[in-house]
Amino acid sequence: MKQIFEHSKSFWVRYSDYAIVEDNNGIKYLKAAENARPDLYDPIDSLEEIVVKALNVGRICMGIDRPDEEKDEAVYQFVKEYGFLGLMTAIPTTPRFLSNDNVFLPKNQFIKRETMEVFEYLAHFYPFERPNISKNCAKYTVVFEGDTDMVALAWLADGRADEVHLSFQREYSERLDWLRQQFVDWAFTMTTVFFYYHDYDHMSEKDREFYRQSMAAYDGITPSYHIELKKDRPVLMWNLNSLLQGIQLMVCKMLTDDDNPVKMCPGCGKAFIAKNPADKYCSNSCEKHKNSGGD
Repeated sequence: MKQIFEHSKSFWVRYSDYAIVEDNNGIKYLKAAENARPDLYDPIDSLEEIVVKALNVGRICMGIDRPDEEKDEAVYQFVKEYGFLGLMTAIPTTPRFLSNDNVFLPKNQFIKRETMEVFEYLAHFYPFERPNISKNCAKYTVVFEGDTDMVALAWLADGRADEVHLSFQREYSERLDWLRQQFVDWAFTMTTVFFYYHDYDHMSEKDREFYRQSMAAYDGITPSYHIELKKDRPVLMWNLNSLLQGIQLMVCKMLTDDDNPVKMCPGCGKAFIAKNPADKYCSNSCEKHKNSGGD
């Protein structure tokens, strides 16, 4: 899988701790906890693991009988381990929106409008303290303030958009309900694949078509890329402008992988990477328990 992102600008930021905070309207957000320290890591090194954990968080969030506290805890633990999904730069048509008067939004499950003024859009991700940004038409200036960690994060030169670096700042937040919805969408895709093939012989053609249409609606957003001229040859360079984009692409790739696809275990319901295409269960114990008539 790593061959897909052999050449990439992909470091990401996670903080040592996060907190759930409500705004004046009672909307819950996740944000870096007070005095939490940022840590840089490369998600490409463990992207398969990240995808499996994201799918399993989505399974928890899909549970009708699971309490909201359990769902929030699952999302919190994922973000603590891997950082935010980077919704601010994943939702728009381009992660570089500060030079525009408006942010342009494709159809998405979070914001129903097609366009939104830049500062109005930023307010969705900075509900408690807005970054120091001044704009004059296409020109803008971002003043990165705060402790030395925040200033250092702002000046990591990797060629990605300023907006990506803004999402690494301590004041940046993501709505908890939006995060939960995104995890649910990924898990729904996995369960659609599972039930389509598991129940195929018992379904009517109308039901099969419903599953096909559900899968066709999966959002195919991918990271941006460009060609860089290296010393010996040109290479495809990926720009991971959000963790969400990397996970989104890898969910598609891992579901359709010929050798080691990601599957849903019929025993415990968890996502797992199959050691070979014929594997149905995540472990021998799950297979034995299921075959013995266990719940």
